[in-house]
Amino acid sequence: MTWKYYDAGIGNTASYQVSGHPWVTGSALTQNTTVEISFPFVTKAFTVINKGTNDLRVHFKNNANAKADHYVTVKNTGSLPQGYRFEVKCDKMYITEPNLAAGSYEVFAELTRIDDARMFALTGSGIDE
Repeated sequence: MTWKYYDAGIGNTASYQVSGHPWVTGSALTQNTTVEISFPFVTKAFTVINKGTNDLRVHFKNNANAKADHYVTVKNTGSLPQGYRFEVKCDKMYITEPNLAAGSYEVFAELTRIDDARMFALTGSGIDE
């Protein structure tokens, strides 16, 4: 009998049913800039918290079309920072500060144990076209 070792994969349901491994980052943004957030494993979900005074944009491709048309706005509406939870699998995402002022953000991710190299490229309708 041959024993096979099964590992977590993109299509493995159990990888998304269990609680994710926590991962946190954050930084300041200078005016009109984009930063790439690369995750060490594929996400189960992640939350972006806007700590600045201007709106931020979250998108999954770093090109002009994605930044112009395919993003989610994470607002800051006053003294309490606003956040947005994305329940998606990805290995990276981008945050853009599109205004003429500085901003800041925090990211809390729930990671699977799926290696980021196993994630397929996000592209197409709703992502960059």
